[in-house]
Amino acid sequence: MRKNEKTRRKTGKFSEEKSRLEKKLLVLALPLMTEGEIPLIQGVRDELQREGTMEILVQSGGYESTLRKLAEQGHLAGTIGEFMGERWMEHLLTHGVSIVQLGSTTGPRIPSVMTDISVMAEEASRALLGAGITSAAYLGAPGPHGSLSLAKAFASACRKKGIEATDCTALSGTPLRHFLISLPRPTGLLCMNDRIARNAIAMARETGIRIPQDLAVIGVGNSRIESFHAGIGISSFEQPLREIGRQAAKMLLRSISGSTPDAPAAIRIPAILHERESSLCTTSGVTRALAHLRSHPETTVSAGELARLAGMSRRSFEYAVRRERGCTPGELLATTRRNLAEKLLRESDLKISQVGRSCGYSDAAVFSAAFRRWSGKSPRDYRSGFLR
Repeated sequence: MRKNEKTRRKTGKFSEEKSRLEKKLLVLALPLMTEGEIPLIQGVRDELQREGTMEILVQSGGYESTLRKLAEQGHLAGTIGEFMGERWMEHLLTHGVSIVQLGSTTGPRIPSVMTDISVMAEEASRALLGAGITSAAYLGAPGPHGSLSLAKAFASACRKKGIEATDCTALSGTPLRHFLISLPRPTGLLCMNDRIARNAIAMARETGIRIPQDLAVIGVGNSRIESFHAGIGISSFEQPLREIGRQAAKMLLRSISGSTPDAPAAIRIPAILHERESSLCTTSGVTRALAHLRSHPETTVSAGELARLAGMSRRSFEYAVRRERGCTPGELLATTRRNLAEKLLRESDLKISQVGRSCGYSDAAVFSAAFRRWSGKSPRDYRSGFLR
């Protein structure tokens, strides 16, 4: 009896060790490990944990040598990360490592998942170039590829509206002060991230520039702490990091399994703009409520809660919505969702079910039925007319 039990224990340990060794190692490689990366990591884990044979390792900063050694030793099945060196990535590929790039890729062999920069730029230009604002500018560091892409896309979006956007890479001190003073008033300013937006707001106030009347500011990152330090709610893009993580993991699994013939080379996911005090130049309560709806299209808020956000009584709010928008608050919410759904179907690579969830529909069938009532077409048929 004891001998059999001992044999079973040895066999169990051997099986456990064999299973551990057979696990495929996947690495999520990030330049920096900050609080902002947590949703991205969660998105990757959400998708990969369904694969029992996958072991996930998160590496930050200086991960190149680690990945190289793991690849050369045959332990690395795939990696997701922000990679810039084409030769270095080619080295991983020659060792059979699957790669998914976070951000724009260097070639067709490397699939990628990223925030849709062009949609972000269009949305920023829409939000900033209104309420009498006829000047635009971009503030960001000169090095990061994502910053340069956003600057170019924003300039292009503004040009379509007949405005030339200036840009500046001086992020602090006297050069930033001179840049802000040189801008015509009012100007809409898009910043590379919320930290830069906060610095711009602080510098503007020091020089007597009013926020948002003279300078309407939008950042990227949707950081509450930056708004806290700025002393004003910073309008900001919330990047879809969790969804980016999920899609990157899906893409990597397809690549490892070899089932990628019809997979897209790049997936672009739109960010959501949260409009707050730093860019809302209007005093209209209805406009503030509408900005909230655009930021939270999935919301289930009541007309009473929208009225509170607008700083009005419910009756006054309903009357103001009818006067300014020609509809009821409920119709305003439905229109906001419809506009977002059409925009995502036209401009994003999200699946139909994901578009529905982004617009407040947890059930894809319910979303499809609602969309058909709006447009007379199914979401799939509507999208087919705008394929890029």
